[in-house]
Amino acid sequence: MMKNYLKNKFLEKYKAEPELYLSCGGRFEVLGNHTDHNHGLCMAATCSLSIFASIKRRDDLLVHLYSEGFTESTIDLSSLDKNDDIKGKPDALVKGVAAYLAKEYKIGGFDIYIKSQIPGGAGVSSSAAFELLLAQTFNKLFNNEQIPLMTLCKASQFAEREYYGKMCGLLDQIGVAYGGLVYIDFEDIDNPVVKPLKVTLENYSFVIVNSGGSHAGLDHLYKAIPDDMYKVAHYFEKEYLREVEEAEVIKNKQDVIDKCGELAYERALHFFGENRRVKEAFDAIEKGELDVLTKLMNESRMSSTDLLHNMYVEDKQGSPLEACELIIKASHEKAGVKINGGGFAGSVIALVPNDELDNVLKETKAKYGEHNVHLVNIRNEIPSELK
Repeated sequence: MMKNYLKNKFLEKYKAEPELYLSCGGRFEVLGNHTDHNHGLCMAATCSLSIFASIKRRDDLLVHLYSEGFTESTIDLSSLDKNDDIKGKPDALVKGVAAYLAKEYKIGGFDIYIKSQIPGGAGVSSSAAFELLLAQTFNKLFNNEQIPLMTLCKASQFAEREYYGKMCGLLDQIGVAYGGLVYIDFEDIDNPVVKPLKVTLENYSFVIVNSGGSHAGLDHLYKAIPDDMYKVAHYFEKEYLREVEEAEVIKNKQDVIDKCGELAYERALHFFGENRRVKEAFDAIEKGELDVLTKLMNESRMSSTDLLHNMYVEDKQGSPLEACELIIKASHEKAGVKINGGGFAGSVIALVPNDELDNVLKETKAKYGEHNVHLVNIRNEIPSELK
């Protein structure tokens, strides 16, 4: 039992009993690939692959952090200034979350022991899960659970962007924090609308496959996607594509291509198409029509391939496109499958009819290895206490 495991490990490490046990799921992206940064629509789900912790508050402002598989560290919260020496390390996320919350809420020190079941490369936002685990720790230990979920999300995003040094939208944190399947509208980026959706996966299963390619050295490719979309928005004297009408982009196609480039034009079309697909998926899920969702996921994959161009990198092994093609073939073209996250490398997410599931798992494990294939459920709980 996880709680007993965490208790014993905490006792072994800190010579005291923990007072709080938390768990937090990862997230996967159902639809809405590369739309959040331009104030678009997304659909995400909290994942059953989770991170767990045992925790005890301290009387000082030190955080003693031990996470299995990582170097033990001590973070001093008496100073919340950014420190380049810890940039890119878990310590930066601890300090960043604390710095954001300290503007309005109480913070304090604690000892924490962490065990994660979230595998690397699965594309389920292990960093966001870690951040929300920390934010919920401050919430429960020092603030009587009075901090709103969205504030916890913003604290986590702030830590990742400003202290850790990795640019990210708010999709990951919301997908982790809210539990279940959610529809997210980023029109007001500071106050996104989050709507929960009830879904029954009685005859379907979600499968995540890590194609094996590394994201290292691809930052310039990820940055280029929102930048291209911004170019098209600026052509129409707007800041984000959400403020632009698709018909106007198409009407001015040649001039947009001449001024912004053909790739920017295509990526703008992807943005508008993804927003439509998210809306259609919302309606389909409410009606229980998961076959429609698989169709929309496949349309998203084709848009990522033909318009967004983030399904592979030339001369780089581990193509998400190859993984998608394998799943489509193994499921006899019945599965819905698309990129899961930033793209170019990494993982894909598939919604597979259960009568095709065994074959999909067999074929993907044979190619990518069991450690890179994950049958996942939707976790309905927010970051919460282990019972």
